[in-house]
Amino acid sequence: MLIRRCCLVFCLLLIASHTADAQVSKGHQILLNLGLQLQGLCQDDCYVTLSTYTNLNYTGFHWINSASGGVASHSSRPDWMGSAPGILPWGRWAWDETQMPPHTTPYGGDETPYLGRLMSICLGDEWNLNDDTIRTRLVSWFNSVRPNYPNALLYHNNWGSQIGDGALADFYTRAQPDMLCFDTYPWKSVWVANDTAGDAIPGPPTAWYGDLRRYREHAKGAGIPVGLYRQTFHAIQNYDATVYRDPSKSELRLNTFSALAFNVKLFNDFVYNTGAASLFTKTFNGSGDTVIGTNGLYAETADINKRARNFGRSLTGLKPVYDLHNPDSPNPPPGPASGNPNFPDGYTTSIMFLRGKTLVAGVTNFTALPNSFYPDPDSASFNPAGTGIPYSWWEFQKNDPYLNGWSVTNKGAIKNDGLVGEVILSWLTPLDESLDGTNYSNQVYMMVVNGLTAPEGTAADCLQEIKLNFSGLSGTMTNLLMLDPVSGQITTNSLPLLNTRRQLVLNLNGGDAALFKFNTGAPFVGFVAPTPAQLNAEQQATNINLSLKGALGARYELQTASSLQGANWTVRTNIVLTSSPYNFVDDIAGERTRYYRAAGIP
Repeated sequence: MLIRRCCLVFCLLLIASHTADAQVSKGHQILLNLGLQLQGLCQDDCYVTLSTYTNLNYTGFHWINSASGGVASHSSRPDWMGSAPGILPWGRWAWDETQMPPHTTPYGGDETPYLGRLMSICLGDEWNLNDDTIRTRLVSWFNSVRPNYPNALLYHNNWGSQIGDGALADFYTRAQPDMLCFDTYPWKSVWVANDTAGDAIPGPPTAWYGDLRRYREHAKGAGIPVGLYRQTFHAIQNYDATVYRDPSKSELRLNTFSALAFNVKLFNDFVYNTGAASLFTKTFNGSGDTVIGTNGLYAETADINKRARNFGRSLTGLKPVYDLHNPDSPNPPPGPASGNPNFPDGYTTSIMFLRGKTLVAGVTNFTALPNSFYPDPDSASFNPAGTGIPYSWWEFQKNDPYLNGWSVTNKGAIKNDGLVGEVILSWLTPLDESLDGTNYSNQVYMMVVNGLTAPEGTAADCLQEIKLNFSGLSGTMTNLLMLDPVSGQITTNSLPLLNTRRQLVLNLNGGDAALFKFNTGAPFVGFVAPTPAQLNAEQQATNINLSLKGALGARYELQTASSLQGANWTVRTNIVLTSSPYNFVDDIAGERTRYYRAAGIP
């Protein structure tokens, strides 16, 4: 398909003339297309080596953009992202209304040739949205720039507890951001005195889970994805007596995989390449020069990101199942009613916490539940010194038809005084029914996270064995379909019969996770087989409106080239079809000729 400034020539396959509107939001569609986003927040005065960055299995760049006295003091470095349009998608902060892309940056040159891979812009950071005037200014900013960025996520970031629920809801109702985003950093040490830190404060990060749950609920209500900043820095803040420490390997895993269980779909690492970054170590050679080298947490992050990307192929197309509601609610929300007339509305049941244990001053206690999780009454009287595992509110055959019991064992037994740690169970379902084709509906997925961590040692030191028992399974349902986080492939896991139940045994290192679905015959979201692509296009001014037809739920790669002679095809974007045809707008400003082709991705 050849696009010229003055004419349109299409030479591939024609498609049907009707169109269908996608049922997912712009923000969800962008993340479906590009996949789960794992990015490092990069600063332009600290060098970024392309190979060092990409070896971390990051999916994109994110650049600091700030201003001092109205003059940009930090901005993007297009030249560090490879030849235009760059080898990865990218995003950056816009400190105020004057800082929108494209800019010619102080060091890195013109952003314009890289606009084709611009995928996100954070409009401001941590503004006080509790103030009506400031909130209205931000709303106006979103509404004024939205038409200019049809293929980029527009969002704002606040710290987890900064903004009240009412102000936050008013902001996203009027501004219609493409995503909600927050930063809360859970890994801390005791503050002792000026510029000093005491002992590390261990997990679990209960308050952080509360922020995760809160932003997840707001994002669900708005129909948009949620993103967060992952902790990869250290700092001692004397002004508020707070010490942020480098996370351990198990803690960084939990920072990632528990967030995925809460349906987070974009991660920005704070920070990647400044002196406070956790992934590099400064040393000094004999000449007094500073040498910066990668460390063990860098290697751990590369593995974490690889696993997260593999999970993300499906998780970007999933959403939480409905929470329970009281059976006597006069105007019930969607979803199942509780079987208990005393169920307190407003609590989260689509995620369950199996509570761990802690030993303090010789006394064993259960870990606290996060905000808006309610103790299940059937486990309220469990004895911390006994063998029972209490849990947040859960009811048989509500989130799924089959789960019917569990057990947890601390296999490392050298951390947490040998006591069991928390386990998180999350139930998910397709974001849109198109994502597993047209023949299936209401499919249920489960994600299991080992919540046991330690401030020191390896993730393997926090290994836990988690056994899940299922009843009512027969035929092919006696197998589970699991997404292997290492290979990225779907595997079949046979469940042995123990008495009358089938059992899944998971051995997960600290912070690690498993994702699976029941084998109903439905394809795994993210793994729908593509049919041959059909492509058409129309030119409108400097935009090309592309229309792609193929299998619903399948992934296609859209490629471009400036010539067919010795064509150098580059990836413009990936597209997951939530409608067929699917419409995509491409900007060809400044180009005389552009060819397009599309191919299915297995």
